[in-house]
Amino acid sequence: MLSYHGSLYGDWFDWEALRSVAEAFPDARVQVIGDEHGHPPVPGNVHFLGLKPQFQLPWYLGQAAVSLVPFKLNETTHAVSPLKAYESLAMGVPVAAPPLEPLVGVEGTYLDEDLPTAVAAALAAPPLDADRARAAHGWAERVGRLFDALALPLPGPDGSDIVVRERPPRRFVR
Repeated sequence: MLSYHGSLYGDWFDWEALRSVAEAFPDARVQVIGDEHGHPPVPGNVHFLGLKPQFQLPWYLGQAAVSLVPFKLNETTHAVSPLKAYESLAMGVPVAAPPLEPLVGVEGTYLDEDLPTAVAAALAAPPLDADRARAAHGWAERVGRLFDALALPLPGPDGSDIVVRERPPRRFVR
């Protein structure tokens, strides 16, 4: 199964890319999770599941062979970091996307301006090491990177450095 979860509107979502993936993989179920308010015609193997609670997404992602990021390359997407890609990678699911800058060089992402080509590469690749992917892309790591960024010296109003507090240990209560 191929899966997308996220917004289905705006100038970033690429309906043509989604359609081309469904046509290129006619035997695959293409699952779409999101707030859908009408859409252009799509092949019969595209299934709209509507909005789902965030806590259910791991179950849906766990069913996917590849997670899709069908975004256009434009001014809007030039400024985004697709959280859905990191959520998928943390679940051990490879990601097929256009070459969005934040995803270039990220292990487990398969990038091509032609989304079906990226999907084919993801399907042909060896499976991701789920434990390693979770460690690299889970929330503990993402939040840790934010703390690292905040710990950099920042210029104060008088030009002196202001040092933001040290990074807390990565311990989370379950």
